[in-house]
Amino acid sequence: AFPAAFGLTSLSIGSPTAMEKYKADEVEQSGDAFTYSEYATEHPTGTGPFKLESYNKTDGTVTMVRNEDYWGDEKAKLAELVFRSIPDEQARKDELRAGTIDGYDLPSPADYEALKSEGMKVEIRPIFNILYLGINQKNNPKLRDLKVRQALEHAIDKETLAKNKLPEGASARDQFVPEEMDGFTEDVERREFDREKAKDLLKEADADDLTVNLYVPTEVTRPYMPNPQEIAGAIQDDLEAVGVTVKTTSKPWNGGYLDDVTVNGNHDLHLLGWTGDYADAGNFIGTFFGRKKAEFGFNEKEIFQAIAAANREPDEAKRKAAYEQASVLISEYVPAVPLTSSPPAIVVNENVEGLIPSPLTDERFYTVSNK
Repeated sequence: AFPAAFGLTSLSIGSPTAMEKYKADEVEQSGDAFTYSEYATEHPTGTGPFKLESYNKTDGTVTMVRNEDYWGDEKAKLAELVFRSIPDEQARKDELRAGTIDGYDLPSPADYEALKSEGMKVEIRPIFNILYLGINQKNNPKLRDLKVRQALEHAIDKETLAKNKLPEGASARDQFVPEEMDGFTEDVERREFDREKAKDLLKEADADDLTVNLYVPTEVTRPYMPNPQEIAGAIQDDLEAVGVTVKTTSKPWNGGYLDDVTVNGNHDLHLLGWTGDYADAGNFIGTFFGRKKAEFGFNEKEIFQAIAAANREPDEAKRKAAYEQASVLISEYVPAVPLTSSPPAIVVNENVEGLIPSPLTDERFYTVSNK
């Protein structure tokens, strides 16, 4: 990951004076929850084109104002920039149409054409994400059988999923490293959509009566997963078509889902994904499979060691080859099923100009103006 990881915002140089004054190191943990100091919640300190004016926790509003002392050549065009949390997508859309907001993130693909016809600008970001079906081997012994995990991948019609449930431009995936990145390889073990093959593998594994608990998030829209319920419904239909009984558990993203899946490992299958932080394969496969995690419930040291070796290899050509080998090992073991990659969008009204879509969903608003 070196030196790419050093471009992360979290590794920026902070102000020692501000960190000391506002007790940046005073972070308290209670169970799985954290309480942060006023440095994080009231006095974040930086050198960017905007300054924090206020943070209203009650209505979820963050107000930024132009930093008149900004050191860069181009000061922010907007005098004020307000971010507001609106959990319900329909409510976001209604407010945009009413003119009470100027834009919102991650509109539903089904709304693109209607929004455009109303004069809105639907800005499509470059693709830099992956959606996957996670498999947890801890609770269900049958999921520890490689043939069962292979069968699950054969059962899912990724092409139709990408076409019908994801934005235009989405594509099916057979590995976890983006195609444009070192570590992507044509040598991975591919499993085409084949229901008969899936049924045969389940029968060979004595799992033709397989029952799984599929966890599905609610109250969330992610760049790689615009409508979790619709995506989960399509996957459930595919799995049930090969004889798998699917029971679903739906929980709010921040109200139990993430804890159950990533901390407690209560699930059998789950939907999750990732938008890359920087262009390095380790930020994808290392994040997913670089160590033992409750999310997947496996302890395959060969995979862990292969990823670790690639991460620490300084030679570019050797690191590329090492990540490719790790990708092959992952494809053979099937710790999860790569599903799709898709281009997320951000929508703004016709008066907003200068917005530059970011593949990291990390837009810098100093270029934006509002007529």
